[in-house]
Amino acid sequence: MINLLPTVMSLRKMIAEMNRKNLDIKRITKTASLLLLSGLSQNSIPTDIIQRCLAEQREDGGWIAVLDTMWNTCFLKLLDPRKYEENIRQGLTYLHTQVNDHGLWGRSLRDISRIPVTGIMFYLFPILADKSRLQLLEELWQSEKNSLTYKAAYTLMAFKAARYQPRDKNLVSDTLQWLIENQREDGGFSPWKTHPVPSDVYCTSLTVLGFLQYPGSVPTGVLEKSGRWLLDHRLPNGIWPYHEIEDGASWGLYALTRLTQQGITSHG
Repeated sequence: MINLLPTVMSLRKMIAEMNRKNLDIKRITKTASLLLLSGLSQNSIPTDIIQRCLAEQREDGGWIAVLDTMWNTCFLKLLDPRKYEENIRQGLTYLHTQVNDHGLWGRSLRDISRIPVTGIMFYLFPILADKSRLQLLEELWQSEKNSLTYKAAYTLMAFKAARYQPRDKNLVSDTLQWLIENQREDGGFSPWKTHPVPSDVYCTSLTVLGFLQYPGSVPTGVLEKSGRWLLDHRLPNGIWPYHEIEDGASWGLYALTRLTQQGITSHG
């Protein structure tokens, strides 16, 4: 069995330290949300982080902007959807008001539609993914198709969470095939196969999560190689070398958790 405890412990220390330093609450709640999605008990989240999240919610239901509101709302939903029902409702109401003129989400109301923002939004909150918005996301991915691995993954995650069948009947299979073709010899992923940067934990983890939306359509060997890359590139303390260190580690943890749940990676 994979030992994920070092990663969990490192991330728990990180969120406590980030909170002690009064860093951006979204960095903390995003990390905490991915810990919770990976199976961490709600009781393991420090109460002062929860109180700070609640205290920073604005009168309009949002926090600073779209991504902050999305992750803070997700955090409260994962903690206790009944206890924080009103805060969650207000957060979702705010997100409804931040749909841009195109009909999707960017980083702010004035921003362009962005697949990484809209895709993860639909994955975390399928209730926001009505048919017209999903069709817009399909069109957006068609316009950027075969561009960036993580954009492909976010699109697949959104489609599956919302149970959406694209109008282009080959879109999911074509996207999966493109991702498979962009796996590097080392088993990892970068923004695309010939990109000059090495494989990294963010692109590899997101691609794994995209694959796992349709595991029956992805060769087991592809998933095993990705899992092996994630395991081989962990540092002794359970994290990965990555610029925003808690972001890379939390996505890595979630990807490995999902792989083990699928019985794909059982050693390391």
